[in-house]
Amino acid sequence: MKAHFLKYFALLAFLLLPLSSMGQGKVYTKSNRLADFPTKTTKVVLTGQPILDALLKAEFTSRWRISPYEFCDAAEFEKLRSGTLYYFVHFASDDEFTYMYLSKGGPLGKNTDPLKKAMDVVNIPISAAGTPGSDELVYLPAFIDMIQEYVLKAMVSDRVAYSGIKAIMRRNKRGKTVCESESRGRELFLSEAPNCIVPVVIKPSPDGPGRHQYNMLVSTDNHILYSFKKSRL
Repeated sequence: MKAHFLKYFALLAFLLLPLSSMGQGKVYTKSNRLADFPTKTTKVVLTGQPILDALLKAEFTSRWRISPYEFCDAAEFEKLRSGTLYYFVHFASDDEFTYMYLSKGGPLGKNTDPLKKAMDVVNIPISAAGTPGSDELVYLPAFIDMIQEYVLKAMVSDRVAYSGIKAIMRRNKRGKTVCESESRGRELFLSEAPNCIVPVVIKPSPDGPGRHQYNMLVSTDNHILYSFKKSRL
């Protein structure tokens, strides 16, 4: 009889183990880790470049609406980034591009608690590597709004959370005029022309064979992303 009950409990434990693992694993998904986003302060990291920083302050003050926010400098960012109190909007570059990142603060390392470790939430390429120029900064309002749309959707969908910025693309262009000219598109974007979609092309400098570029299609009035492609030059 005792052996019978031992077998019964062993079988029950085996059957319940996957459910326990699934429940525990859910806690560690990206969407679940973003659940605290609306209640935590997002630190917008200034660059030390006066024109860019003035624009960052103006656009975040007028556009950011999904969490409390504050501005900080690079030194404060380095001091706070390994803590778990803040999210950060900051810039980082690789060999070809500069990206706007939204990151969750936290420690790094193999033995770090998965619920507390740092996490890159999403990034958008905004210019060739280095300080963004005036042509790219025209689209800063759209980049900010796209990050906000992504976060709102990623908090409730792991599919969005793990797919990056392309997950917010919309396909239906009905009622929109699509502009193919970069220079004309920049003018339409600046004037917030209604019902227009314009190209945003991010190229490396210098460009050449073997390098890449990003091509986006963005609406001028509400900054919806309609296309996002990375292609080899």
